[in-house]
Amino acid sequence: MQFNVGEFKFGQISPHTKLTEALNRLYTCMERINGVEGILNLCRFNSNPEFVDLVVNMGNRGVFDTICNLIYRNDEKFRLVNGLILSDNCITTLAPLTVFAGVEFAFLDLRRNKLVSSSRLCRDLSNVKADEILLAGNPVTTASNYPDCLRPILKNFKQIDGIPAENLSKDYTPLDYEDDGNCEGFRVDITNKETMHKFQNSSDWHSIMIPDPEHEFSKDEIFDYFFITVSATLSDIYPCYYKFAGGEHQFLLRQCFDQLKFLVDVCKMEMKVPRLSTHFDNHSALSEIQIDKTLRYYLVMNIRPFKHGQLEPIDCIDKALTRRFNGINRQLNLDKFQNIEGLENIVINLSSPKILSRVLMQASRKFLTSCVELRLAHNKITNANMSKVLSLMSNLKAIDLGNNWILDLEDIKDLSLLGLKTLRLDGNPLCSKYTFAGEYIKAVRRHFPELTKLDNIEIKNKGSLNYQKNFLCDVRGYEFVDEFVPHYFKVFDSQERQSLKELYHPNAIFTTSFNYRIAQMTTQNFKRISKYCENSRNILKISDLSRAHTSVHLGTNQIMQVLFELPSMLHDTLTFNTDTTIYNENMIMITVSGVFYDLAPSMMDNDILMGFTRTFVIIPVEKRMGILNRAVKYQIVNEQLSIFNPTLHQTRTAFKCSKKEYQDNDSEVTVSDQEALIVMFQEITNLKSVWCTRFLEDAKWDFKKSLLLFLTFCDKKLIPETAFI
Repeated sequence: MQFNVGEFKFGQISPHTKLTEALNRLYTCMERINGVEGILNLCRFNSNPEFVDLVVNMGNRGVFDTICNLIYRNDEKFRLVNGLILSDNCITTLAPLTVFAGVEFAFLDLRRNKLVSSSRLCRDLSNVKADEILLAGNPVTTASNYPDCLRPILKNFKQIDGIPAENLSKDYTPLDYEDDGNCEGFRVDITNKETMHKFQNSSDWHSIMIPDPEHEFSKDEIFDYFFITVSATLSDIYPCYYKFAGGEHQFLLRQCFDQLKFLVDVCKMEMKVPRLSTHFDNHSALSEIQIDKTLRYYLVMNIRPFKHGQLEPIDCIDKALTRRFNGINRQLNLDKFQNIEGLENIVINLSSPKILSRVLMQASRKFLTSCVELRLAHNKITNANMSKVLSLMSNLKAIDLGNNWILDLEDIKDLSLLGLKTLRLDGNPLCSKYTFAGEYIKAVRRHFPELTKLDNIEIKNKGSLNYQKNFLCDVRGYEFVDEFVPHYFKVFDSQERQSLKELYHPNAIFTTSFNYRIAQMTTQNFKRISKYCENSRNILKISDLSRAHTSVHLGTNQIMQVLFELPSMLHDTLTFNTDTTIYNENMIMITVSGVFYDLAPSMMDNDILMGFTRTFVIIPVEKRMGILNRAVKYQIVNEQLSIFNPTLHQTRTAFKCSKKEYQDNDSEVTVSDQEALIVMFQEITNLKSVWCTRFLEDAKWDFKKSLLLFLTFCDKKLIPETAFI
């Protein structure tokens, strides 16, 4: 080192000046990150053009200290700064950041520096706060005690490297502590399986390694096969910290030695990959499970010691239950349980009745009488006979088991002891056992006689006069279909077909196609079917193609004329299948399929059973209608009616109930209707709901009568002021 090599003159390089110039320029081009403005970017600070003849090394604490002080003391500029990017600067200490104590940054990027000591890191950041801090690429993140070493400062940050601070320990797998997952532990495979007994009392993590060099199987598939393989009677098993690396599926287990021994001794370290195969013969289709492939695996015992803060299944379940309980609605929503926040690194397999029972028991003890509704959809549940477990939830009235793997009502029948009012089962294989809605509803009600709602549909007192909805593109379509389909066909089958005129748009189009072959073509039968043939547009059977145009009926008058010419009919609503393929604010398309009787014109004739498909295209024509300006008027703009011979299956299942039951006029007001009437009545009268209910009940839920009754009470001044909101 040589001193006094030259005299400093005015205009020569001043480090302080150059640093200030660089910062002033960077203030003018601050970045926007995650929607936050004012992020000062000091990444690779030495590469800025102001430092062509100057080396600025933030790895030097004095230099870093100077830069931090220049930023902090520039009041005019610093008030605009919401975050700092300090990545790639060889920083070894964060002590200079203490000047920002008390400042709350939105973003602090410290990636790819040379921060080594976790204790020093925590000390330097003890008074620094930010919504998100990035530390990846620093040596400290590869230490064996990371991320537990950050516990003293977790409260200062909401996210660390994109992970919520409270989840950091859970989301960091022990296999990430080292680059090589096999560097520790004892490998057990088919050649040395007799050594398993050495680990019987171990509380460390054990790893299951499943080679899959082509990555042929997904994580979900691997765990499906794994849970089919493990024993249903041995201890609970909770795979943790899954990852795919080096051509292998890897996950950790602990405290389940009996299961591991079962996998080694009984399963011989092989997982069967099942495939559903279907064989067809002349009469039916038979499905059977075939095993096409076998996955071999091996174990690495004691791969890592268990540390405080790592995954504990019971704690994870408890936190998941807390997150999903809505105290206002008294609802415990465990739909897609595995997707709940906090369960990212643990697999809780609810398809195992034993684990499902444990989760529900934990929930029952936690919420007791507070829970009224329990949702368990999309969990691959196979058996839900858990009435004893759920008995602590004495106020439980509704359970959602939709879209699971339940094969038979026997697998849920114990739930009948809970006195449920609402149950959802659609989306389970058991539903395919029933050919039509009535049969399905009756079967369910045999086990659950107190049900008032099944699969989100009110069950009427008479039991089953409802129809199946095979496909609805939007769940909002349920309500519309429930209103439109019963109303249309009820009126169509009555003597009041003329009232359907209001349902058709003035420019509506109607076509019909008749392709029915009758077994006994008597003179009377010929006359009956000729009424259908007159308007049929089956081009393949029209000798005069000019009729192809005349059989397209345009406008309400022509359409009503055709509808009046059609014979008297009685539709079997139990055979209805409805598909709603379009449902949006501009158009609704509904296709209804089923059977109907062409009613005999005299006692000497027989009813003729026919199959049909009817497609309606419906559009909104007027909005903001009704008393509350919320109603929408819809009209049919296009309708296609096809009539044909019913299938053998339709013939066997048609009209299981008597005609009288179909023709009964069921004017019962459902619970949903009552709730809607109360809301409307309250909007108009401004009465409290108790008084609204009173007027509606006195009028037997006739809305007009209830309003007249209300006006009468008002005239006589019989309503106290306290009755109003």
